Amino acid sequence: MDGHRADGSQSDALGELIGWTARTSWGLARIGFGLMRQLPGGAEVERGFRTVERAIATGARQWLEEVESHSEEETDPAPDDPDDQTEDAPKGQDLRERMGELLYRSAMTGREEATEDLYSGILSLITPDEARILAGLGDGSSYPVLHVAERGVVGGNARIVLRNGSTVGRSVGVSLAEETPHYLTRLQSLGLVEIGPALPDVDDQYELLQTDTRVREALSSPKPTKVVRRSVRMSALGTRFWQRCDPSSELGAG
Repeated sequence: MDGHRADGSQSDALGELIGWTARTSWGLARIGFGLMRQLPGGAEVERGFRTVERAIATGARQWLEEVESHSEEETDPAPDDPDDQTEDAPKGQDLRERMGELLYRSAMTGREEATEDLYSGILSLITPDEARILAGLGDGSSYPVLHVAERGVVGGNARIVLRNGSTVGRSVGVSLAEETPHYLTRLQSLGLVEIGPALPDVDDQYELLQTDTRVREALSSPKPTKVVRRSVRMSALGTRFWQRCDPSSELGAG
């Protein structure tokens, strides 16, 4: 309140001074400063008027700046109350809490529940086409696999142009047969399938596999290439996983 009274007093004083100057200026305008200087003491009067005029201009400018400053203070929003903040906790803290929860569950859960968690995690990672491949391998079947590699120097490591081209995708009817190499690579990284030695007595299947679009693209590499025969089958983990998750089995196996 004191600040408002002080501002009011300053404003009133400044208003009176401006009014006086306006009246005086009007009077001076009638006779002109040139004539005023010719009157006795006229030069002193003019200098005094100029001094007052400058003081008014300076005071008015300062007063306006103070008024604008008070106005900004009144319109600025109040700082947020920490109790009202609804932002989420920092991500780092959230990650630590999640890890702590997992460690707690690991200490408190038994073998059966841990197995369920493992298989549930795997199910959340695989695609429908990959599930179909697992279903095709679930009965113990094996399928031909071809790697296409560049012919390296003797004793050197050959660069793999294409990995895990296979007939399994078309055989089990996946939607994206051309992505079979990618599917098998992902399933292998999850430990659900394993790549083994070439299958005997199925030369015709390996030759047919070389007509696959992805295999032919890899074989058309500018550098000399070669095919490496392999096979794919379910791994031990993949077998246990399929036995537990096989929808055609009512009970499944632990």
